[in-house]
Amino acid sequence: MPMSEEERRLLKELELGLIADDPHLAMELLSGYPAPRFRADLFFGALASLMGLVLLIAGASGQIIALVVLGFSLVGLGTGLLLGKPFPGRGRRRERPAA
Repeated sequence: MPMSEEERRLLKELELGLIADDPHLAMELLSGYPAPRFRADLFFGALASLMGLVLLIAGASGQIIALVVLGFSLVGLGTGLLLGKPFPGRGRRRERPAA
């Protein structure tokens, strides 16, 4: 079923609105190659945090100071990896120069 002239005009307006609102997303959609969403540092940060939490609990329950210290260090490292960089899919806001 072919589109009417009104539907084509509305679709063109939506497309132009998308380009104006989020040019990065529009370019991804038009190119057909979306930006990669998987980031290794986020994966390893989450993994290190979970492993550290397990070691921290195991060390505290078994009263093994070395496991507590290692677990606490891994939680800190994992949290640093998770929060150290912007999350994928969120555009960086550019600071406007002071006028």
